[in-house]
Amino acid sequence: MPTLLQTLLIETLSENTDPILRLFIDTILPAMEREFGLIPAMGGSEIVHYQNLVKQGDKYAQENAKRWANKPDQSLLVHVLNGLLTAWNLSVYLPQNLQLQPVEKKLLCLGLTLHDYNKYVRGQGEEQPPPKAHEIDDIINLCRDLGTKLNFQEFWEEWPKYLLEIAFLAQNTQFSVDSNPVISNWENDQREFTIDDRRLNDVLRHLLAFGDVAVHISDPAEIVTSTKGDRLRDHLYWLNIPKKLVYHRLRDCRGLITNQIHNAVVNFARQLGWEEILCFAQGVIYLAPSNTEMPELTEIQTAVWENLIYGDEENNQKGLAAYFQSGDVGFVRDGKGVKIAPQTLELFSSGDLIRLLPEVVQVKVANAKVPATPKRLEKLTLNDTERTFLLKGADIRADRLAELIILAQREFFEGSQDYITWILTTLELQNHITPEQTQVQSGGVNYGWYQVAAYYIADHATLDEQQIREYLQELSNKLATWATENALLKETANPTHEAFIKYLDQYLEICPNHQASEFANELAAYSNAKVTNQPICSLSSGESQAEEQLDTVVLFKPQQYSNKNALGGGRIKRGISKIWALEMLLRQAIWAAPPGKLEEQQPVFLYIFPAYVYSPQVARAVKALVQEFKRVNLWEVRKHWLDAGMHHNGLQNLPWREESEAGRFSRNYSTKDLPFMAMTYTTTRGKTVTDAWVEPIYLTLALPLLLGVKVVATSSPDPLYASDQEFSESAILDGAAGFWQLFGTPQNLRIQDLSPALNRLLIAYSLHLDNRSKKPDARWQALNGTVRDLVTDVLNIFAIANEGFRNTKKEPGTEDVKRIWNYAQTWVKGDTNMQDKLKLIQRIVTEYRQFYQVNLGESSHAILLPISKSLEVILTVPEHIHREDIILQGAGQLHDALERQEAYKRPYLLDKSVDISTRKSQELMAIHQFITTCVDDLFLGLYKGDRALLQENRNRIKSGVEFAYRWSALQSKNTEKPES
Repeated sequence: MPTLLQTLLIETLSENTDPILRLFIDTILPAMEREFGLIPAMGGSEIVHYQNLVKQGDKYAQENAKRWANKPDQSLLVHVLNGLLTAWNLSVYLPQNLQLQPVEKKLLCLGLTLHDYNKYVRGQGEEQPPPKAHEIDDIINLCRDLGTKLNFQEFWEEWPKYLLEIAFLAQNTQFSVDSNPVISNWENDQREFTIDDRRLNDVLRHLLAFGDVAVHISDPAEIVTSTKGDRLRDHLYWLNIPKKLVYHRLRDCRGLITNQIHNAVVNFARQLGWEEILCFAQGVIYLAPSNTEMPELTEIQTAVWENLIYGDEENNQKGLAAYFQSGDVGFVRDGKGVKIAPQTLELFSSGDLIRLLPEVVQVKVANAKVPATPKRLEKLTLNDTERTFLLKGADIRADRLAELIILAQREFFEGSQDYITWILTTLELQNHITPEQTQVQSGGVNYGWYQVAAYYIADHATLDEQQIREYLQELSNKLATWATENALLKETANPTHEAFIKYLDQYLEICPNHQASEFANELAAYSNAKVTNQPICSLSSGESQAEEQLDTVVLFKPQQYSNKNALGGGRIKRGISKIWALEMLLRQAIWAAPPGKLEEQQPVFLYIFPAYVYSPQVARAVKALVQEFKRVNLWEVRKHWLDAGMHHNGLQNLPWREESEAGRFSRNYSTKDLPFMAMTYTTTRGKTVTDAWVEPIYLTLALPLLLGVKVVATSSPDPLYASDQEFSESAILDGAAGFWQLFGTPQNLRIQDLSPALNRLLIAYSLHLDNRSKKPDARWQALNGTVRDLVTDVLNIFAIANEGFRNTKKEPGTEDVKRIWNYAQTWVKGDTNMQDKLKLIQRIVTEYRQFYQVNLGESSHAILLPISKSLEVILTVPEHIHREDIILQGAGQLHDALERQEAYKRPYLLDKSVDISTRKSQELMAIHQFITTCVDDLFLGLYKGDRALLQENRNRIKSGVEFAYRWSALQSKNTEKPES
């Protein structure tokens, strides 16, 4: 089965991709994921680094471990993959005389795959340190072994013939003191290069070095601010590629709007002939023609604004205007009618907006089963005849007509008598309803226009919904024309456009023009808002001018806690800036998130960052996943994980993406967009915080393992970080539910912490789903209790499993026993106390199986006879009885109990090779040893001689012993099979 990353890459590669690169992804990438996925190329856990370096005899282990861990995480998998793809992308621009031949393309792939063999050796924790640059034989042997592990043979059958070239490139990727590029050092009587060594040194090494330097860059501006940019330009020079490096960077991160800005700039850059080669959370580095001229910032700002509002039809991008026109965004309906967001009024002229209202009303007024008109008519003073007539038209058609008239009056014709007269005249009701009657209202709701609408519908009862829809559009067109001709509409300003341009001016950089941050303006805006009682943006901390939070815009409940102010302080109104308002509208549009109500679904946001950098191919692959993300089914997760032997590789085969009806993945989005900081969110139907966090915690641990990305999970709608360089870890769980705290696992996890943390999480989920849930209800609200039991005592794994078997009234089968025992073995890793407890349980079982064995089909009571009898003796003898007496009494009572059992349950008695007295003596000695272990190690050792504590743990011990017995019996059975 293809891996998730492999599938995404293959689907998003361009059609003209070289078959050699496709073959590499088909054959070697899955092996790279297996071997390199958990090994840090940069960053990683200081403790793990230190342990590995000490094992390899590094006398500077502490200093080196600390230095490496201070860098942000990047796995060896994405380091190699992005470096390879970057070098490959660059090779396309080689001049004709330097173009790579098929053999050289394969050498490029394999040389870069192995170029960090030293990090692989250290990450494996082997005692032998990686070979030095002069140890050429060791380097070649290591490359041969790694090539076998990484499936080189399937990629290229002749690769052993070119092993010397592969090892040479792997060792000499960088032009540094650790390289060994002297050809004579590599060739001897037994080996020599197959291809011209000048091609290795003059072309391939420079390509590999460019790719390797590129994936160490963490910010687009580093091509100007660090020596890495100089090194990249040097390689371009030596490769005779007539290109120069330029970049764009947005020094801010909001989410969807900043991604939209990035992609709009990328589209603009493509028109200039710039090709993106490295993608970051904050921007892009491009290869541009050497004679390119830098565009004016105003040109870019205009292009970005038009892309945001009107989209890009060529790249299948919808703009905000399309969502506004369909009524999906910018409008909300509550008990007082339809409301319009300020941005809607700014983006469209009044005449155009009036013409859009029929479609908006059609979408928002959808209460056909419970129309509002009958209730509104109850508030009016009407005689019986009038009421009876009006009720004939009191349905959804009247609702829509009334809402249209009221909305137009409130937004465009407030206080205009001409509007009232025009509406009555156009509807031909001027002789039936007076203007005064149309303005009857109470509590902010206009009831008079509902009377007008009901009258019109009752008088035209034969109109169906489609005809009414057409009539409303005709009415709106006439209204807009009349208002325009009579100059009744105000000219609209666009402060959102002004704020957006100012935002770009402050934050967007186009190399080499740097824009300064306007901190003075931010401070002035914040201070002015406090003094003049103006709203302050609660999301950007007063950075920009803000307006009132309206439920047409924000996804959360507006004005949260606005009445709580410091004693003696001024009243600060919680508002929202124009930029954040656009972000909220984009989330409404793209996520179909309900304004003002998303908060009720307890969303947890996942912010997905590149680990330093994406190549364009990997960026598009990540984008494809985020666009088609499917809701997680944790029952399926459990099954795939167990089928893979409790390894995260099993998660590769999960249905991660939504499929269309035809069974193909939909492509209703731009395939050219890049993710930068990708963003998605989860919601829950449950009511507890635990319900809300079960899925995002799993995703936060799984995605870095499967894709090599960095993930931050938080309930904050505002990203915590503007770049992956602001945090070192691979996964961050900000404010996770209480059950995660119980695990004792850090909230911030490095690469090496991910797999153990995910295994512990899935053990807890699996035990809970199997034993404390009832499909389809997972009962996650009880997960806290499950996790608390597990972290308290490893024996609770067996107790919880027994609880599930009792509920289903069945005995554990062979696979059940293996699964539960593997849970326990995995759970105790890294915990010495739990490991010792599990070993003690195993020793107890091993000792009593010497003198007592029953068939696994027997009852739990029969299996547990020895331990039950020993615990009974320990708990019932008087406290003053000495240890030796307890042992003798326990041994005696257990022997008496065995005397009442069938002979075939007593292995010593079945051994006819010795006489009966010897057999009985051996049995007594084994019983005595077993009771001694129970008294000394279990009672006096583990439970400190505390009978109350032993009694409290009695059932846990018996559950653990039962599973240990079943596991031991299965092992014995498997051992005996070859002999028989």
